[in-house]
Amino acid sequence: MTQGLLIELVLSIAGVGLLVAVSWMLGAWRNAFVTATAAAGRLAFDEPDFAAREWLVGADGKAAAARSADGAEIALVFALGDSFATRRLARRQARVEQRGAALRFALGEVSRRAVYLTAPDEAAARRWLSLLTGDGV
Repeated sequence: MTQGLLIELVLSIAGVGLLVAVSWMLGAWRNAFVTATAAAGRLAFDEPDFAAREWLVGADGKAAAARSADGAEIALVFALGDSFATRRLARRQARVEQRGAALRFALGEVSRRAVYLTAPDEAAARRWLSLLTGDGV
């Protein structure tokens, strides 16, 4: 290996390290925390015509789900990096399954395969699964 190539390699590694350090210092690795207020605000911004009837906010702060006033749709608000993302789904077409106290919403998207919402307990998860997939409105 020539000395010039070695210097270029060291400078490249140092440059990447510097960019990672600056990114960390500026907070690029923070995760957003989903609260009821934050979820309602983000949903109102992204889907202003969605009237939420009831919310389930995840105990781990990573996601929240809302049922529409007529019960025909659900909306998901979930943490994505240091911000939030939303998905609006028809209730009958939503693929939801329960895993303990967690609900798994299968989105089937390349960018986000599924959203996990951890309910406060298994009873709450069971109730919401019934509301979202059953006849309960």
